[in-house]
Amino acid sequence: MKSKSMFTLLRPYRKEFIIACTCIILENFLEISLPFLMNILLHNGLIRNLDGTYSYNRDFVLMIGGIMLLFAVSSFVLGLFSARFTAKAGRGLGFELRKKEYLKVQEYSFSNLDQFRLNSLVTRMTNDVQIVSDTFCQVLRPLLRAPFQLVFALTFAFLISQELSLSFAIVIPLLALILSILLILTRPKFYRLQRALDHINRTTQESLVAMKLVRANAKKDYEEEKFSVVNNEVKTLGLGALALIASNQAIIQLMTYICTLSILFIGGSTALKQNQAEAVNDIASFLSYTTQTLASLIMLSNVFMSFTRASASYVRIKEVFKTQSEIIDNKDSTYQMERGEISFSHVNFKYNKESPKNVLSDITFDIQEGEFVGILGETGASKSTLVYLIERFYDIEEGKILLSGRDIKDYSLEELRNSIAIAFQSPRLFTGTVKENLLWGKEDASQEEMEEACKIACCYDFILHSLKDGFDTQISQSGSNVSGGQRQRLCIARAILRKPKILILDDSFSALDRITEAQLKKNLREQLPNTTKIIISQKVSTMEDADKIIVLKDGKVNNIGTSEYLLENDDIYQDIHRVQMEGLQ
Repeated sequence: MKSKSMFTLLRPYRKEFIIACTCIILENFLEISLPFLMNILLHNGLIRNLDGTYSYNRDFVLMIGGIMLLFAVSSFVLGLFSARFTAKAGRGLGFELRKKEYLKVQEYSFSNLDQFRLNSLVTRMTNDVQIVSDTFCQVLRPLLRAPFQLVFALTFAFLISQELSLSFAIVIPLLALILSILLILTRPKFYRLQRALDHINRTTQESLVAMKLVRANAKKDYEEEKFSVVNNEVKTLGLGALALIASNQAIIQLMTYICTLSILFIGGSTALKQNQAEAVNDIASFLSYTTQTLASLIMLSNVFMSFTRASASYVRIKEVFKTQSEIIDNKDSTYQMERGEISFSHVNFKYNKESPKNVLSDITFDIQEGEFVGILGETGASKSTLVYLIERFYDIEEGKILLSGRDIKDYSLEELRNSIAIAFQSPRLFTGTVKENLLWGKEDASQEEMEEACKIACCYDFILHSLKDGFDTQISQSGSNVSGGQRQRLCIARAILRKPKILILDDSFSALDRITEAQLKKNLREQLPNTTKIIISQKVSTMEDADKIIVLKDGKVNNIGTSEYLLENDDIYQDIHRVQMEGLQ
């Protein structure tokens, strides 16, 4: 994401941005003019008589006073407008940043998602974006006001007294040096603070998600101690950064007092020597511009400090934008997957390209349309990784994958993933009704289609008879108000509803009893005869009647065949079969 993209994101809100900037500049000009008008009023509104007394020019005082009142009211109104339109532009920027970042993450491959932790992506799309948006709202006004106020104040101060203006020649460079040092020290602290927020979010998320496990294993004290450590880390880093900001304010305040005392001493001495009331008027006006000058420096220092924190967040946001998906989508492809035929030819794959060892090596097999295929292997044999390649969650290193006789990369990702449905190893339901969860698989599905998919997945009866409101029953977060087996069947129904060419069930029968499992497999065979069905399971009983079983060992195909063939020719299948059969006895 290039730096100019920040202004690109503001393009839909350019009218609000321009109005806000115009109002801020005009408001600032009117405020700066008030002390100058006051000086004119004091110099020309009072008339010294021959006897040494003073009188005032009523018409002149009313005219200048009226102009000052008009400027003050106009400045107030412009301030209201600037605040309103700055907020609109700032929140719009946050909206666009969050949207673009979310859409970018949707393009990521599984490798990209592995690169960023989930909690880090959440922090980057929420906390970091909020900081950038808030900073824009907070600093636009002082960012535009401070330079103009500084220039105007110095100009008017010089016009009033060139001698007193020399005090700024020492104060301003000194403040600039101090501010530069503080900025150099502060930026890395804010970057570490944001990383610490990632850490505390991850720790909190893990602890809350595993709350039942924590309590079941009496790990409450352990989790509290772990949270306390990361919480203290956030507190320590936050205090360090804020201490530098506080020291910046204190230093500028000290400089303000020193500068004011110097002006009073020098100007007061001059006024006493000259015995002129006009000199006192000059000092009063000059002090007003001194206050404005130093206020503009305070504003600039606050702007730079805010930018320092926002830049740490913006760097993290840019990391998301700069990360390119390893999966190149062939968006212009018009090819459609006509059949669920799958062919792997000498496929090699590894998660890390620099790793010397492949996760999958020399994978070769063919699956015909409508076949019921099982994938079996010991833990860590890369069974799930194998089926993820079919959906292009990852891209292979070498070899070729053909779907319906065509290279997998010839299809657009939309066509590919509309033609393949997968029920993952961990069934995931969303907050909402049962119906809404099913429609997540196919938005335009009719009630009849939903019911048919649920009957195939053996979940129709429990939806109607076990759930209070049937298809309108609310599912709590992560589906915690239904059992594991019910979650699995609902997720299978959601996948079936898409009417895919290829249906992948990644260990989706693990929570089912043997009777339900047998009925579900029977339904899949009879009612989805043209859909290629791939089932990953640790249970031999799940795939005993499969058309073929692919046995994996250490990321390689150890053997392929029916259950009867493998019982005679494959040692891994024999071992798994023997252990599981003995366990049933």
